[in-house]
Amino acid sequence: MNPVFHVTMGLHVANQGFHQRYGSRASLILAAASLFPDIDSLALLISREAYAQHHRVFTHSLSGWVICGALLALLTARHDLERWYLIDWGLWSLGMAGHTAADLITRWPIPVFYPFTQQRWSFAIVSWGDGLLTGMWLVLAVAAAVCTRYRRPISGMAWGLGVLYLTYRTVVPAPGTSWLSRVWFDFWMR
Repeated sequence: MNPVFHVTMGLHVANQGFHQRYGSRASLILAAASLFPDIDSLALLISREAYAQHHRVFTHSLSGWVICGALLALLTARHDLERWYLIDWGLWSLGMAGHTAADLITRWPIPVFYPFTQQRWSFAIVSWGDGLLTGMWLVLAVAAAVCTRYRRPISGMAWGLGVLYLTYRTVVPAPGTSWLSRVWFDFWMR
């Protein structure tokens, strides 16, 4: 999925109880963690071939969630490791796992169990840049941020509508690449 979807997904995860328990710290970590696996997109600065070979590999895998989550938790919990390290590690890992789950519903397969196996997985339900799903989750994330008293039910509604939409897309497949995908990749792949 696209960066906007990943960040809003992290916020909707946070709003299901993590924000209420750990405060804005959880929201920030989950939003950042939901975007972090795409750090491997920097391979595009080297070449398109490097990007094609390395994007959606280690940072999108179970081993990446555990290792990167542990390292990133050292950074975010550094002032009080005893109190925050395991919590932050869990939040970073959860956000990265959510990122991979979102990418699994697109058409680009991911080796989830890398380096143990190279087998790639994809459910190919929606396009990378599905504008309806992304727009709906963005609007609901803004609504949850504005109407803080209703943060949890608004994000719950986002999850419910997301499941309904994905069910619809499973029955009625998307016609092809979305306009957002075309614009994004035309810009970056020049």
